[in-house]
Formats: sequence, structure tokens, C-alpha cells
Amino acid sequence: MARIARTTLFVGALAALAMGASGCAASAPAAEASGAGENAPQTLLVATGASPKPFTFLDENDELTGYDIEILKLVDEALPDLEFEFQVAEFPALFAGLDSGRFNIVANNLSATEERREKYAFSDPYIEAQFGLALPADSELAQATSISDLAGKRTYGEPGLNFTKILEAYNEANPDTPIQIEYTELDLQSQYKQLATGGVDFIFNDKVVYTGYSAGLPLEFVQLDGAKLVEDFGTNLFSAYAISKQTPDVDRVVEEINGALADLAADGTLTELSERFFDGLDVSPKTAPASSN
Repeated sequence: MARIARTTLFVGALAALAMGASGCAASAPAAEASGAGENAPQTLLVATGASPKPFTFLDENDELTGYDIEILKLVDEALPDLEFEFQVAEFPALFAGLDSGRFNIVANNLSATEERREKYAFSDPYIEAQFGLALPADSELAQATSISDLAGKRTYGEPGLNFTKILEAYNEANPDTPIQIEYTELDLQSQYKQLATGGVDFIFNDKVVYTGYSAGLPLEFVQLDGAKLVEDFGTNLFSAYAISKQTPDVDRVVEEINGALADLAADGTLTELSERFFDGLDVSPKTAPASSN
């Protein structure tokens, strides 16, 4: 049965996560510290930033929920030899925790890019994304069809996010006509409010994120051509759970999680959860290939 850890890791903890403690026991992967006996389930520490909503968030009772989270809770129930313990951390700390073995799994709508696959194992996908632009009503960018149409326009960026990396890749390839990226620590709700009042020209994001944060704001969403994003930037439209390669029996863990995900897809549970969290929108994969770790 999944457990929720109330501790929140802050960015200041990054150094400790990356370096690890000097003692052997303190630097061991999270799953190794949990064995109580031969038949005890393997405990895996699942980290999440509790944002963006509705993928992962804290509800009105301060309980962790969201599409990514509820799927893993069901996976946990289906796998008696695994037990998931959830912990909230700031987004930059998630990767440091995977690198050090402090966290076994990250559940945070992560794109399984080739760069990330070099460092981490990944489950099979559970989301097929619909990328596009959040825009003020009546924006001239409503006719945009590709990233190149955004040259000279202003937006927010967050280091490490897949959306920001795509914009950075465009700027690197087009230094004479760059997109103006303002790196920010504003949460997404604040970013969307700033967008609505003209603080920036657009926010490059996913349709389901837009749906969760745009309610009541004079904004619109324009979907970009997914095939062109893949062609131009190698964009991965599929999200999966990142798993530390330091996790004991990591190949078996990935295989078991994938088996449970396949069952949830086959019986329609992924679609039901998607429609529940995304206002009737089905984001469960329809064309996703199996993962290759």
C-alpha cells in the first residue's frame, strides 16, 4: 500500500543529494534501506514536485493526487512485492535524487527523451502529449503553426523543462531570430495570470496543463503540429516514469511496472483516469512505442 511522506525537499538540498553522505549506509539507494525480511515487499521512494496540476498536485486536504499519482497507486496495489512511498520535492531536486539513488522513481509528467534515457530507466509511456501555445485572446500568434513563428516573442522558461529545452534548441539554431525567454521561478498559475495581462506573449505548454491553469482567464490554446515538432527537434510526445538505475533489480522493477501499466491500459482504467483529471480529454497513449531502456 502506498504511503505519502510529508517531508518536502528544497533546492538547498541539491548539494547533499548530489554528493551523498560520507557513510556507506547513507549513500545507499532508497530501496535498499527498506528490507525487513526475505518476504517483505521492496519499498520504492517515489518523488514528485506536486506540480503541474492535474498531473500531480496537493488537493484541498493536502493529499497528493493527480493523473500520474493515481496511476502509480493502482500499480502499487497490483504488485504485492513492491511498495511505493511518495515524497514531495522541488522540481530541480527530483533529478539530483535520481542521480544519487535517493529517489527510485520520479512521477512528474516527464518526457522520456534520449538524453534522459542515457541516465535513467523509464517505464512504458502513460501519456501522449498535445503540445501548443497558451495565448491571450485575439493574439496575432493564433495563426502560428510552428516554433519558428514565435521568433522575437516573449515567454517564460524553466531550466530543465522539456518545453524550455525545445525553445532553447530553436534559439541555438537561429541566433539571429531568437525567442525571448525569461527564466522565472513563478509557479504556473502565476505565469498564466501574467500571460493574460500581457506580461509575456505566449506560454509553450501541453493542452492538459493549459486546461488546468487557464480557467477564468481570457486565454486560448493553439495546438502545434506534433509531427513537425518531432521532425524539427526530436520532440518526445510521450511521458513516462523515470526510474533510478541504482534501484536494486531495476530491470525487474521496470518490467513489473510495465506489466501493471499494460493491464490498466487494456481494461480502460488509464482512459477513465485521464477523463477524470483532464475534463474528459483522453491523453492515454494510442501510438506510443514500448520503452527501450
